[in-house]
Amino acid sequence: MSKAEFGLLFLKDKLKDIPFQVWEYDYLQDDMHLLHSSGRENNTPPSFHEINNTESPYKVIKHEKYVSIILFYPEGNQVHVSIFDSSTILSIKEIPYLHHFFYVSQMKKTLQIKETELTNLVDSVRSITSSLDLEVVLGNIIQNALNVIPATDAGFLLLYDPILDRLIPKAAIGFNDNIYNFKVRVGESITGKVFEDGKGRILNSKDEIFKEMDRHSISDDNYHHITSAAYKPEAAICVAVSIEGVRIGAMIIHQWKRKKVMTEHDLRLLEGFAGQTAIAIQNAQYYSEAQNKITVITELSEELKVKNNQLQKRHQVHESLTNISLENKGLETIIFEFNQMIGQPVSFYNALENKFYLYDSNLTPDFTMHELKELFSTSPKPFHFERSSPHVKKFYLYPIYNGIVFLGCFMINVDDAISEADRITLEQGSSILALELIKKQTVTEYYYRKTHDQFQELLTLQDADQLLQIGKEIGLNTSSYWVMAIFQITSYTDLQLLEIEIHQLASEIKNVFPSSAKMIHGLNDQVILLFTISKPDLFMPIQKDIQSIKKLWDNSKRPFFRVGISSTYKGLENIKKCYDEATKTLSYLASRDRMEIMRYEDIGLNQLFINQSNTEIERFIDDVFSPFWSDYERNKELEETLLLYISTNRSATQTAKKLHIHINTFYQRIKKIEDLLQLKLNDHEDSLKIQLACHLRTTYTQVLH
Repeated sequence: MSKAEFGLLFLKDKLKDIPFQVWEYDYLQDDMHLLHSSGRENNTPPSFHEINNTESPYKVIKHEKYVSIILFYPEGNQVHVSIFDSSTILSIKEIPYLHHFFYVSQMKKTLQIKETELTNLVDSVRSITSSLDLEVVLGNIIQNALNVIPATDAGFLLLYDPILDRLIPKAAIGFNDNIYNFKVRVGESITGKVFEDGKGRILNSKDEIFKEMDRHSISDDNYHHITSAAYKPEAAICVAVSIEGVRIGAMIIHQWKRKKVMTEHDLRLLEGFAGQTAIAIQNAQYYSEAQNKITVITELSEELKVKNNQLQKRHQVHESLTNISLENKGLETIIFEFNQMIGQPVSFYNALENKFYLYDSNLTPDFTMHELKELFSTSPKPFHFERSSPHVKKFYLYPIYNGIVFLGCFMINVDDAISEADRITLEQGSSILALELIKKQTVTEYYYRKTHDQFQELLTLQDADQLLQIGKEIGLNTSSYWVMAIFQITSYTDLQLLEIEIHQLASEIKNVFPSSAKMIHGLNDQVILLFTISKPDLFMPIQKDIQSIKKLWDNSKRPFFRVGISSTYKGLENIKKCYDEATKTLSYLASRDRMEIMRYEDIGLNQLFINQSNTEIERFIDDVFSPFWSDYERNKELEETLLLYISTNRSATQTAKKLHIHINTFYQRIKKIEDLLQLKLNDHEDSLKIQLACHLRTTYTQVLH
């Protein structure tokens, strides 16, 4: 016996001879039918429009001549019991039993509905995935969406077009062709907003639909297109069409006439179907793209055979480059292999050593180091470049970087744009070349560290015999004349770039002095080297070459450097003295912020003040000249007269002549100077003090005033 029959038996037992009717309402089908009637022939169905808005599973309504008991069940279904007696026959405790007796039968119907929904969903998914033709898939989607939600009558699908930045209708049912003019912006109207935020929407009245369209700023044109394309709907559900979290479109289905209230369950069903829809669309798109590619591949098959042969050849050359690097055959061999691989003249600029590797050693470089750095100062990307002087030449310039450090650049002579195959070859081969450059730099740094350690050992040795022995072991002529030079770069923004600049400076020095420069090495911001010469007067040509190096370096707009050079000494035992003098000369230049080349003996009298602090020197100058500065406008010409007088070796005639004043005027000024400074120029100590102060006043740049 079914639960429904238990319910009827229960009613018959309780009501005895009182007439009653039991009606059943199917919410989804909007269908009602009489389940049982006793003692009454009038079978007019009751109203089933009520919705259960409370948590109670039933509702009792007393009428004038009968009592209604409405039993509520899932999915909107109802059982309506009409007892034709003015009093409530069933007690408040008995009604839940009655609700329970009918519950199982209602759940069976609910399960049948779910099974039908699932069958419809599976059949719809099969339908839209049964074809890989994009047009067929799009045409099937809306029809199957209506099958998934049977209470709907029409709908349309929009896909996002990134070029137009609009959602474009692709398929529709229940609309005329005006629907294809309905193209909305992201965020516009219902469909545009659902696409924007990915949140599905249920709208259960005309007012809701049109308010939502207006709230999301539907344009006048789109409003006209959508309202002229079909009837005004009674309800709608709109969902986003997404795949792997990326929205590709939106789908909306309509009810022309009210069949049922759309629920969250309907929304979830449609969202599940929309997910499968996205996969079907993507598969069809992939298939379409694959078909197009197959067509293209077929047309290019012969060309691909030729390209394949070229790629195989380049692969062999790539392996050759790797082998060359592993065998330490050097950059020259690698650049030669690039020429073989690319088949066009390839040259390379090594920025670490400021050295060009040309495809023809008899040629001169087409670019300078400064030009290449300028060309890549704004962007590190390769590009084509045309030079018109002295005649037109086209190049493809391909830089190599290690982080922000510019390692070098390929310079390829081309007739036209470089081919894709050659570009890929450069891209693959450049990594090998970058490793080769970094490896070479690492070896150089190791050599510098080793040289520095040897140099420090020579400086610290106290025993003369041991010093001579170690000098001979490292290849130094211990009886030669020696001069030490220290190059210092002081202006830099990045330690890695400074390391490269020091490396380049050391390389240029070695190129200019291949034999006379000994123990050259870079350390922090300095390049330190010993010069060996057979006679003291042979250092003058070396100093001129150093000046030439500095001029070229400064003209290339690289960070300026200063050079401190020691005096010339015979014998390796004086190496510590050479180092101290070169260091003091650098200190002297630094105290005056001068980026110059200077020898220790050229410091002259200033050697006495190298170890004096800036504060002490400024205090001494201030002690002598401060009386002038107390009223500088008035005493300015007195200070100028004194400085000129001392610089002319105290010649009154020359001073007066240069100042364009009478000799008597000059003597008057001298008297005023002596009174103001409270010194006597004829006094030996005062004269020495004045001369020293004037000397520092004119040579020391960090002076007050």
